[in-house]
Amino acid sequence: MPDAAIPTMPAPAVPQTLGALHQFHGVQPVLPVADVVRAARYFCNVLGFELDFIAGEPPSYARVKMGVRPAGERGWGDPVYLRLWQVNVRDARPWRGEIAIHVGHDVDGLHAAYVKRGVDIVEPPTSQPWGLREFAIREPDGHILRFAGYL
Repeated sequence: MPDAAIPTMPAPAVPQTLGALHQFHGVQPVLPVADVVRAARYFCNVLGFELDFIAGEPPSYARVKMGVRPAGERGWGDPVYLRLWQVNVRDARPWRGEIAIHVGHDVDGLHAAYVKRGVDIVEPPTSQPWGLREFAIREPDGHILRFAGYL
C-alpha cells in the first residue's frame, strides 16, 4: 500500500499520550472457554504453558504463561500470557474474547480520562483477587479492552 493511502492521525491535544502517561507495557488475549479447569490443564499439560493463577470458587478465571526467562539469561523476549475466562460466568450476549492491556501507572486516572472522553465503560475499576486493579471498555466495533495494573 503506498504511503499516500494511509491516513494520518492528528497529534493529540494533550502534551503526553495516555499510553506514555499511564505506562502501557503489554497485552494479553483473554480467551472464552467452556471449562476453565479443563482449558488450563490443556494449555499446561499439552501445550507446555505454566499455570500462573486460577481464581474463583468454583474456578472461572485463569492465566497461563510461557517463555519466562530463567534468571541471568539473555536473549528471550517477554513471556506470553493468555487469560482463560469461563464464558458461563459472563452475561448472555455472545462474547469473542478481549485484550488485556497492562498499565504501569494510575489505572484509576486512566479510567477517569476515558470517562471524560466519553468512552463506553463496561466494568468500573475493580481490585481483583489475582493482584490487579482492572477496568474494561467496549470500543465502537464491540471489542472489549481490559486495562490492568498491579495493586
